Amino acid sequence: MLRRVSLGALNSFSSKLTPIVSDSRRNLVWLALITVAALSPFLNKAFHVDDPLFIWMAEQITRHPLDPYGFKVNWAGFAQPMTDVMQNPPLCSYYIALVASALGWSESALHVSFLLWPMIAVVGAFVVARRFCGNAFAAALLTLFAPVFLVSATTLMCDVMMLALWIWAIEFWLAGLDREQWWRFLVSALLISAAILTKYFAVSLVPLLAVYTLVRNRRLSVHLTWLLIPVAVLSNYDFLTEQKYGRALFSGAITTSAAVTSGTRLPRPVNALIGLASIGGCFFSVIFFCSFRSKRLLVWAVISLVLFAGAFRFFVVPWEYLEAAEAPVWFEGGIFAAIGVGILAMAAADLARRRSPDALFLLLWIGGTFFFSTFLNWSVTSRTLLPAAPAVAILAMRRAEQRRASRVTTYSLAAAAVCSMLIAISDYRDAQCERVAARFFRDRYASGSRPFWFQGHWGFQYYMQQWGAIIYDRSNPQVRPGELVAGAFSNVQAYRFPDEQIIMQDWLRLTAFPFLGVSTVGGGASFYSSFGGPLPWIVNNVPPQRYYCFKVR
Repeated sequence: MLRRVSLGALNSFSSKLTPIVSDSRRNLVWLALITVAALSPFLNKAFHVDDPLFIWMAEQITRHPLDPYGFKVNWAGFAQPMTDVMQNPPLCSYYIALVASALGWSESALHVSFLLWPMIAVVGAFVVARRFCGNAFAAALLTLFAPVFLVSATTLMCDVMMLALWIWAIEFWLAGLDREQWWRFLVSALLISAAILTKYFAVSLVPLLAVYTLVRNRRLSVHLTWLLIPVAVLSNYDFLTEQKYGRALFSGAITTSAAVTSGTRLPRPVNALIGLASIGGCFFSVIFFCSFRSKRLLVWAVISLVLFAGAFRFFVVPWEYLEAAEAPVWFEGGIFAAIGVGILAMAAADLARRRSPDALFLLLWIGGTFFFSTFLNWSVTSRTLLPAAPAVAILAMRRAEQRRASRVTTYSLAAAAVCSMLIAISDYRDAQCERVAARFFRDRYASGSRPFWFQGHWGFQYYMQQWGAIIYDRSNPQVRPGELVAGAFSNVQAYRFPDEQIIMQDWLRLTAFPFLGVSTVGGGASFYSSFGGPLPWIVNNVPPQRYYCFKVR
């Protein structure tokens, strides 16, 4: 009788579980397909920003697998050891070397191979979100359609790869706490280690998971010892790199960031405003999930907008070089900063309302990422905010579920997708300008018998060197009279030749995206570093990308 009851209960449970598992698998497939569909238009994107650094290191790895930093590169106007230039660990470049050996080094081949990481990250966001909110599918899509995620996923840099490892490290750790299975903690520790060797910021997972475990268990737990594995990996990495290169690379990255910060840091209130605007712009999609039916919330939103717009107008804009209209910069800065404050306030309110370890975990996840990006990193960069994307999406879903806004979710996700796609297209066009400019100079001057020099970095440097142009070295200038020098106006580190020593040959103006800017000098926005503008993106009359060529007298 007992056996019959047990079998009946088991069959009943299995019949209920099967559709749940089936639905979950279907969701995972749909998320992977949507991710690929969203990123497919960008598979031929030109190499952009720091992509060349990761590619050059991968090329070095194919020649010398155990010596990834063993070469010099001219990235800032003079030749330096790669250990001084590259402030990221090498695992991403090892991945590039692996896939390039099989698929080749073309833009499309490498971008196709990098689709793996956004898919893993979005699927991981879904799996983790199931623990925190009811609509995990929408949370995963909101992660995908956060501007910072979609733009970052079109590059070959290490950020999305790190996030993919990060999110699954969290999932395995939480599953280990739920099921008390040692092997899940081991997998989590190994994933954290891999994430750290992809991007150093992943070391922050160690204190984040430690605090969550302590608060959840309300006592010291033996499980915390598993977190010593990534600590040991990082310390050994520092030791080995110091032995090989004479410099501990993780410690060196901290020192370099501190040195740059001390020499370029804006006043803290100004930096805080830029940081708030960055988190608001990077996760602008959450605005589509806000309800302003509450008069109280609407009043606070208007007050915040007015205050932050005024603060941007009088405290941020005077520090910036602008060619575009000034009003959109401070007005949109006010909007973004108000959204940024709203995100942080939403996390704090969630903790105050629920008083749970999960709510504290989300607050620390978002708040810690914001604090590092704003006050500890060498500049405020959108990519350093990327790890918070799943947490912000989960918070937005928790808030929407509290309001029972299921219908709004569909329209909100559609609006988020359109907005983020436009921003990603603008970044795509910026990258395309660098490739077009390099090919313009190649077609016009490559047939010459004399050396052709250039100044500039990012993708422009990659494509200029690809056809044989020589990068100008300020520390060892070898340009002779009659030779040509090209450059990008956006390169603020370029050596300025005296006017009486040059004869202008060419000006090239390329319009990236006429009304939406991501990284254009004088446009008020710089997605990759606040040095180029206080906002991650902007709707404005964006100046064109400009390139020049002159002959040395």
